Amino acid sequence: MRKNVWFLIFLLFSTLLCAQATVIINDGWVKVSVLSNMARQYPYPTDYVIEVRALNRSMPVEVSYLMIDNTGTPQLPSTNFVMKTSNFDPPWDGSCFFKTEVGGWGQAEFAQNPRYLPLPHYRTCLLLLARYENIYAVFLRENDGRVGYRVLKGGAFRNFEIPNVARVEREGNEFIVTSLGQPVEVGMWVEGRYTHDEVGGWASPAYVARTKHYRIPHYEMFMMMVGRYDKLALIIGKENDGQLGVISFTSSNNWSVGKEVKNLCKTMAQGTTLHVTATSSNPVEITHFSFDNTSWQWEVGGWANPDYAPRQQAFTLKHYTPGLIVLSRYDQMVVIAYNENDNVTGCVALTE
Repeated sequence: MRKNVWFLIFLLFSTLLCAQATVIINDGWVKVSVLSNMARQYPYPTDYVIEVRALNRSMPVEVSYLMIDNTGTPQLPSTNFVMKTSNFDPPWDGSCFFKTEVGGWGQAEFAQNPRYLPLPHYRTCLLLLARYENIYAVFLRENDGRVGYRVLKGGAFRNFEIPNVARVEREGNEFIVTSLGQPVEVGMWVEGRYTHDEVGGWASPAYVARTKHYRIPHYEMFMMMVGRYDKLALIIGKENDGQLGVISFTSSNNWSVGKEVKNLCKTMAQGTTLHVTATSSNPVEITHFSFDNTSWQWEVGGWANPDYAPRQQAFTLKHYTPGLIVLSRYDQMVVIAYNENDNVTGCVALTE
């Protein structure tokens, strides 16, 4: 009798674990959920998995997935970057990048619908979902059994200007960047490859042209930062069959003007030095990912490591190379893109 009772309790507990699901996108094209994997019903050694389900048979979902390495430190950043194939089993060494399709038809693997991806413990992840002009970018992080996330939604690319700095236009499969009177820094990350250039610059003969063309990568996730000093724009996107979906951020500011995340932290950058102050009793988890694929992870006001304990800490940012900073704790998360040049650090808030 007692064995039956314990079996029923176990069954109920397992059912509750399996039933835990957080739906983060459900728009008629794609449904994205975070599911509990405590009972290991999905083939990954992670407590949570991401389910991506295509909802329109004529619109497969292209999936790009970046898991940022959690072994690097500010003093010794990770330089390990791994492109995964269709075999996405561990070990997940370094920053791992993986792409596939859900509900597609080009390969047998692509036909799977839904598709499950691991959500590793204590690693910040970027999930990009795209098809033509439909596009989402989702930042996720699991810690202590709690999953925090931020969803960014985009659409079709629209030409824009950064006042007095640059004009960015699209022509076919190219971006056209034109200087409006001063050097324009252009940095592009494409699935692990980083390139830097200038338009209307003077440090190198290759930088002099005041208008330049940049190929839009076909069928590949990319991040492109354009600007000068505190005037920046960031484009996250993916092209397919001549159609381009992007998430564009065209508003920026000088990071020497402090930014505050309520009940979490304050940040301020002076040149390449980032100051982070914890403003609550919660640790501030920091993930840094640079377009050159270096990465590190740290905490401010934490307790797992004595070096985490100070509630005010300073970190060295990348010089002249765009990067992403994720500040988080459980369901609190803010994502900031930045670029430093000549001791001026501009930043773009991807989330508020």
